[in-house]
Amino acid sequence: MNKTREIQVKGMLVQALFWASYCAYSSFIVNMLTDYGYPSATATGMMTATSVLSFIAQPISGYICDNFISHKRVYIAMTICALPTMILLSQCLFSPVLTMGLMLLFTIFMVQMPGLLDAWVIGLTNLYPGVNYGLCRGSSSLLFAIAAQVMGWITAQFGHGVRMWVGAAIGLLSILVALSLKELPTRKQMEQASGGPNSRNPHGLSTGETIKILGRNKCYLLLLSMNFLLFLGYSGVSSFIPVLTTQLGGGSEEVGTVFALNALAEVPAMFLMSAVLRRVQAKKVVLFAALFFLIRLGLTALSVNFTMMLLVQLLQGLSFAVIWPASMGYLNQIVEDGVRSTAIMTYSSVTLGVSAIFGNLFGTLILSATGDVRVVFGFCALVAGLGLLLGLYGLARKIWK
Repeated sequence: MNKTREIQVKGMLVQALFWASYCAYSSFIVNMLTDYGYPSATATGMMTATSVLSFIAQPISGYICDNFISHKRVYIAMTICALPTMILLSQCLFSPVLTMGLMLLFTIFMVQMPGLLDAWVIGLTNLYPGVNYGLCRGSSSLLFAIAAQVMGWITAQFGHGVRMWVGAAIGLLSILVALSLKELPTRKQMEQASGGPNSRNPHGLSTGETIKILGRNKCYLLLLSMNFLLFLGYSGVSSFIPVLTTQLGGGSEEVGTVFALNALAEVPAMFLMSAVLRRVQAKKVVLFAALFFLIRLGLTALSVNFTMMLLVQLLQGLSFAVIWPASMGYLNQIVEDGVRSTAIMTYSSVTLGVSAIFGNLFGTLILSATGDVRVVFGFCALVAGLGLLLGLYGLARKIWK
């Protein structure tokens, strides 16, 4: 097996196993909390608190990986810490204080890892152009789909605690594969290897220098702002779909089915995105996906039964599954090497962290006031529409490259 193929296979395995492990937490945390007596508004409020921490943690990790400690070492160390936290969480749900504390720890250790893994794989594609990022994320979606369905069944048959043990075991497999995946050099390591003027006293970019570089990049700021709004709307899917499923008569197995279908719908677009981006400008692909964010959220708000809501989630394949790899490819084009991990993890922080903070906050307030989660999805669709309009404004003003 040549080096490129080896990295491709191992990169696919690390990401796929991570996402299957993460599924044990992310797809069922709201249901787990409500099954143990927490009101829906409290459960989503707790998710908002973890989103705040995720927003803070991700850019810091990206900066560390760019300059001082490799993605590989950070991922392995953090995931090792996350696995016992995952198991303990299912044993401590009787205490709101312990539950919140463990959720915050799990956020530090594992919730921020998707952005770090993306930055790691994107960096490897620059060293080995034959490596396909879309295949890595597509494989993750496929295994996530299988895991969501299986873990929904496990939960229904054996309870939440067994599911968390299974998730931890899969996370351990991800660590074992990560140990053999190629390490990306940090800025300090590259300076040492170059033998340049800073090789005897290597140093990374300062925080101020990093912020200044990213702050001057208008394309990056436009993408960040637009996707903040789109993902503010999208946060309703992860946090409030379980509530909608329950409102429409479903339980843990049905929640597993929803997230399995979501993930399965991502696979074709993820696999094909590299080929698409060779033929279509990234800005057009991103705007195409933004339109389907709006359509998908609007139709979810109008769902009158579980079957209709389930079928609408197939549009995940034209929204999230398109915009995420397209945005990663676009970021790789417009961001300098020395700040790429910071840029990617800041992007992940804003889209999956800051957006989730406001999405969960506003959604929780709306749900508390109305008692109807469809109203939450109506709000999500409205915000996603504003994101689409911002992207079209950038196109009209020729801000996009």
